[in-house]
Formats: sequence, C-alpha cells, structure tokens
Amino acid sequence: MKKQNDNSSTDAELALKNGGWNDRRFEVEPAKEEIAGRKVTILRYEVSEFGTYKVTFELKPSKRNIENMVLFAGRRNMIEKNISISSESGMAYKKEFYVAVTPYIPALSPKRCNDKVIFVSFTGLGTDDPDVKVNVSITREDVPVIWVAGDSTLTDQNAGDPYFPYGSCSGWAQTISRAANHAAVCNLAHSGMTSNCFRDDGHYDIAKELMKKGDLFLIQFGHNDQKRRNLAAFGGYEENLKRYIEEVRSFGAIPVLCTPISRIPGKDEDGKFYSMLDQYSKACYKVAKETDTILVDLHDYTFKKWIEYGDRARDYFIKGDITHTNEYGAVLIADFFLKSIKDKLDEKYFSKLEEDRLFTPDTDTKDIPKELPSKDVFSIEPPFVDTVGIPEYEGIKKAFRYGLLDPCVMHLHPYAVMPRAQLLMVMFKAFRLAGKRPYLNEYADINELDWDAGYVQALHDGNLIDPETIAKDESGNLLFRPDDPLTYREFASFIIRYLEKDITKRDISLSECEKRFYESGFILYGARSIADHVNESVRNEKYRLAEGEYISRAEVYSTLSLFIERAGDTGKELPSDVEVHPVH
Repeated sequence: MKKQNDNSSTDAELALKNGGWNDRRFEVEPAKEEIAGRKVTILRYEVSEFGTYKVTFELKPSKRNIENMVLFAGRRNMIEKNISISSESGMAYKKEFYVAVTPYIPALSPKRCNDKVIFVSFTGLGTDDPDVKVNVSITREDVPVIWVAGDSTLTDQNAGDPYFPYGSCSGWAQTISRAANHAAVCNLAHSGMTSNCFRDDGHYDIAKELMKKGDLFLIQFGHNDQKRRNLAAFGGYEENLKRYIEEVRSFGAIPVLCTPISRIPGKDEDGKFYSMLDQYSKACYKVAKETDTILVDLHDYTFKKWIEYGDRARDYFIKGDITHTNEYGAVLIADFFLKSIKDKLDEKYFSKLEEDRLFTPDTDTKDIPKELPSKDVFSIEPPFVDTVGIPEYEGIKKAFRYGLLDPCVMHLHPYAVMPRAQLLMVMFKAFRLAGKRPYLNEYADINELDWDAGYVQALHDGNLIDPETIAKDESGNLLFRPDDPLTYREFASFIIRYLEKDITKRDISLSECEKRFYESGFILYGARSIADHVNESVRNEKYRLAEGEYISRAEVYSTLSLFIERAGDTGKELPSDVEVHPVH
C-alpha cells in the first residue's frame, strides 16, 4: 500500500494509518545502496469486527536472496527478525501468528480510533523486486489476548522508513509478539502515562470492554508516576497497582507485574551508581508478594546491564536519551522478560525464544543519514480535555507552545492546587534551567532518589528558596514541604528571585517579591473563574481546588508563559535534563 500522508496530521496519527511507520525526511536523499533492503513494505487489510485473528504470511523471492528481513504486524509489533530467504531454493518463507484488533487512542489525542484494520509490514526488499510473491491470509479465531499497560518504555513506538534499528525508538513490549504462541498481543501502553493517567485517559477502558477469562495483563508503570507527588512508590502508585490487579482478576484474566526498566544509572557524590526508580521497583515487589502476583524484575536486570555495558549502554537507546530504547534495547529487555516469564505461565502464551546474538548495535550501521527535524508536536492544539472553553485557555495554549506541558496526557487539572515540588519541573522548563545532582540532602522531606531532588538542589544553590517558606521537624531538620499546595507568595518569590541575576542580591522578602510580582503584571490576583466556567470535567475535579491564597495550575502555566515572553526565551531550547517523550 502507499503510505497515507497529510501535512496537517501529526506523525503519530499518520503512523497509526500506516502500520506504525513514517517516512524519514532526509536532508540529502541517500544513495540507493545506503538504504538497500531497508525500505518498508506495508500491507493493509480491513476486517469486519474487533477481536483476534490468525494471520498466515508467505513470501517467495524470485530474482535474488533476501537477507535480514524483519516482519512486523499491527502498530509495528515485531513478529520475527533476521529472516533470510534463498531465491535459488524455490522455497517460500511462511509464518503464522495472531493479532488483536481493538479500538486505540493515538498519542496526542483524546479520541478513539475505531479502524478495524490489520497491518503487516516487512523490510528486506530492494527497489528491483517486483516479482516477489507475497500471500497473506487472515481468519477470525478467538485466542487469549496479552494486554499491555504502561508508559513510553514499553509502548508501540512509530519509526521511520527506511528502517534503521539503531535509530528506531521501540518499547520493549512492542517486540514480545516474537514469542507469542497461541495468543495475540494488544499493547495499550502510551507515552507519558502514569498509573493514574492510563485509567483516566481511557486506555484501560478499552481493555476492560474486551478482556476475557484466560487473558494476560502486563503492567509496568513508574517512570512518570515518580514525577507526581500523589503517586509516591508506597502511596498512590502502590494503591493503583493493587487496584489494577484486583480488577483484572475479576475478569478472569491473569495479571503480570513488571518492575520499571532502569534508565542509564547516575552516580552519587561517592561515585556509587543509583536509580531513581529503586523505590518503585521495591513497591512492585511488595505488591506482588501481598497479592500473590507474577513478578518480572526488569529494573534489577537493566540497572545491572547498563552498568556492565558502560558507555556502550547508550547504543541501546535513542540518541541523546537515557530512558527510551531503540530496537536493540527493546529486544534485549523483551528477551529477558520472555525468558523470565516462560516457566511462570502456561505455554499457550509464550514459546521458548532462542537466544540471538546477531541482533546487537554492532551488527548494523550506527551512521544514519541526517534527517530533517520532525514535526513540532507543540504546534498542535493542546489535547487536554479539561481546558476546553475555560477563560485561561489562551495562557495554557502558550505554555503548551513553549514546551512546558506534557502533550501525552489528556487532563491538566487547571483549577487544582499545585504541589510545591510538582511546580519545579515545569518552572525549570520555563527558566530553561537544568537541575543539579547529586542532591546533598539539605531537606529531610526530599530524598536523593526523588525526581524533584535535582531541582531542589539547584534552587538551594541558587539562593532561590525564601527561608520563610521552609519548615522544621521536631528534630530541627529543614523541610522543603514538597506536598504542600503552592501559594501566590511562594510562586512570586521563585520568579522574582530568579529574575535577579546577581545571586548575592536574591535575599528578597516574600512581601517584596509579591509586590514586584503584581506590579510587573505577571498575574491578576483573584482573577480565576472557577465558578464561571462551563467545562464539566473541571467542575468534577478530583483534586483539591485552588482557593484563597493558593494558586491554580492554570495560573501557574499562564504566568510561566508570560515569563518566557518577557525573558525573551521563546526560541531557546529546553534544558538538557528534560525527559522528552518520543512522540511527534
């Protein structure tokens, strides 16, 4: 099939219509020999209903051998790799597998896609293979579904055509169909998801509508939960995992809990490696033990593996990233998962996967022709369903344009209070300022493994924290008060102190900061319109509403966009430590 292309659509939307693929846009078109065998052939088949289907794929070459072909289905789910087919043998390559056709909510959108389509795609053909014979047969057959719930580290990531494994982002669960036996994988994981967002944004509803007895339900969250103060490892995160497990079992399905994969580890002041996801891994162990749930420890495996690999670990991630794997990293993690899960489940779910040493970053090129910039994800309309029609929308839209807001979540909670520590990530984006690690434990209520610790250290070193906003516990230890709702005065203090570029002159009182803040026209005190708006989802806000001295999230975001404009930083890049979701 010819790829669907529409300049008004995001790459994520186009990929969904093209089997998970986008056209790579090169600065200089590469020579044919550079992309020989890398072009992707995409086949599209409509089916009559949602459900599971058996697919039989046959390919017979005519003029030349096919080397290192990779077969995909659905949203670029890897079915088999390193396929070689001899033209001289006269034999055809044949593969049978299962796919699940379900509704799907694409990245950057709150709307379901209800296309009843099966995609089959493969690499390996040259530009001179018109006589290759491909036959695909599809039959409806009910088999168990292996559901996947999680974030960007295991989602179905779109990739570029021509296919370069080293430069293709991939979630690890995107590659487990290679071992699916008499079952079909349905990967509903999404970039940016927390254990709350996956439920709130409608992804879990799809699984609940179609889940049946005998299905599997894989769960891996943590990377984004740790950025939310209400989803602490042994708090909201633990509670959410238990709730998923209980509900999945009520459908007769089998939950499988995975600890979150490790980012490339950092080092503390003593040179010791650490992972900020350590507590989330421990919480998974606790939940698995208390609920008697199958557990696969991906965190420990990847943490040790990245340390073992040293600088080579970066070859398993997309360029410049320490969180999101390329095709090699995804396969490495998936192979460990499949090996670990094999003896814990009935063989109808996964078959034994032979170890493959031929799929590593050293077996293919790392030199990918330079590409033009991807479409700017922040040029679309903000996808937040709870900001539609509110008076603060224009300020929120600007904040979105400047890259301050996460485009992957669908709820912004504009009139909720802002926890003090949760402010820091978005505020540092506006400041175009990176956090500082190691964290030196100045405050007893901030742990060195907390996502916010680097920001707090930078605030402390930059004399950006007013002493009046710091509390003490009974032992006299200083407290940052990370979970307390942010007040107007505290927000004003951060902004005004930062605008004073001489660090020795930043001892500005709260009252003086507040005075300068309003004189500068950053915000109109009490101008919020909680009672006036017409958005039903805001009226049903599940978090505490910002009232009185407390500033709302909408006011924070609008003010930070105004700050960027006045600072003249509208074109400046985001700081180096920002974790960007690989969606576009």
